[in-house]
Amino acid sequence: MDTAFLPQGGIDSILQQGNFAYTDNLTPDKRTQAWADRARYTPADQIISLVGNPRIVDGSTATTSKVVRINRATGEAYAEDDVKSTYSELKEQPSGALLASSSPIHVTSHSMAAHKNSGLALYTGDARLWQDANIIEAPFIQFDRDHRSVTAQGTTVQPVSTLLIQSDNQADNAQPEKKQGESTKAQSSSAKKPEKFTPVAITSSHLTYVDADRKARYEGNVLAKGLDFTGSADAMDVYLLPRSQTSANQSLTGPGQLDHIVGQGHVVVHEAARRADGQQLVYTAADDKFVLTGGPPSIFDAERGRTTGLSLTFFRRDDRVLVEGKGSSPAVTQTRVAR
Repeated sequence: MDTAFLPQGGIDSILQQGNFAYTDNLTPDKRTQAWADRARYTPADQIISLVGNPRIVDGSTATTSKVVRINRATGEAYAEDDVKSTYSELKEQPSGALLASSSPIHVTSHSMAAHKNSGLALYTGDARLWQDANIIEAPFIQFDRDHRSVTAQGTTVQPVSTLLIQSDNQADNAQPEKKQGESTKAQSSSAKKPEKFTPVAITSSHLTYVDADRKARYEGNVLAKGLDFTGSADAMDVYLLPRSQTSANQSLTGPGQLDHIVGQGHVVVHEAARRADGQQLVYTAADDKFVLTGGPPSIFDAERGRTTGLSLTFFRRDDRVLVEGKGSSPAVTQTRVAR
């Protein structure tokens, strides 16, 4: 241990080298502990700076990096360079979605600022948060362990990125009408098809997610890409199925499963042979149905031309389009005539 003193008296700094260990002696659920090869303490600001394989544990959260600083006065901790945090001892939440399992939640970034009292941690620089198959990537991620909530901020170069899944044949597996003399068991066994899933990647400038609500709020340049469709909007509210209601072959460790999407502002949906736009979109994964309103909405098909109405409903599986209008705003279809 090397101690430096102030000219007027008192300690300026303390440098400890070799198997440094620190604890604040609180109860185990709130206790902060740290280890490193070397540590420097400055009483003036009550900062402990750790280098040489530093590791800090706050309750059941462990963080490693190349540099760690602990503020003994406020309980805040800062980590820099190759940051990795692991949140352990989580309880399973069957009513949750993206962060519902009891598996550890991991976060990596360039730097971190954690606030002991609020339970919030801000990760900056190529931040990546994941639990099992669920991943959120962004330049900035703020994680609230107590509420399992995430706030992520992107940039024009690096947007917020998430990956969900949707069932491709939920509508096909819907219970058909029972025929006379047919048992429910025989009917369901003959109609049921194996569940198939496809990815839906969503990017935006900003994301807010609370696992208890199972709602992801995307804002700014929102783009959702499915297997054979692309949707964009100013904002999207994406609702996920609770894990207790997902398909039989979906577990708590699988990706979050899409239930429905509500898009607002400059909505555009692209498919292979058509383009639709409006001001509001409601998409339901169970029947693979898009409902567009506002604008008024319109849909362009290479074969049928452009159709405009008060409301447009189209189904991705069978290419059906339902158009609604009224006396003051009738449905209009414009087609090309070959000569």
